Amino acid sequence: MIELIVCSDNHMKIPPLENLLKKYPNIKTFIHCGDVELPAEYVERFDVVRGNNDPYNSFPNELIVDLGEFKAYVTHGHTFYGNRIEELTTKALNNHCALACFGHTHTFEAVQNKGVLCLNPGSLRYNRDGTEPSYAHVVYDEGKFTVTKHNVSDL
Repeated sequence: MIELIVCSDNHMKIPPLENLLKKYPNIKTFIHCGDVELPAEYVERFDVVRGNNDPYNSFPNELIVDLGEFKAYVTHGHTFYGNRIEELTTKALNNHCALACFGHTHTFEAVQNKGVLCLNPGSLRYNRDGTEPSYAHVVYDEGKFTVTKHNVSDL
């Protein structure tokens, strides 16, 4: 079984990042889908990509995270203009990834497409659909993903 935390779009807000690490001390993989807007030391324990509001950070635009039993494609998502899910799925499949993590829209989304789980955890700062700020807890067990949306207020 593999567990990971996926988050995005904290936009300078530090407490949610610190609280995620405190709440999940036994989880080894924390993925951040960009728009950190803080110095890199705040996300040292995260596999992080550059968002459209991270021009001064040296984070990569995309990342492949190898978790042993599967790989995750990570991007912020702001460069995908057409059918975002199809484009993410294609990128993930081309990189042999079963999971595609993205942010930017500030809206939680978990969609299976062509064998790829496309996951947007929402925003740690504010969700544009009026729901509470959120992140995702992902469990991979026996070849299947289980995604749970959690509210930042519960950290």
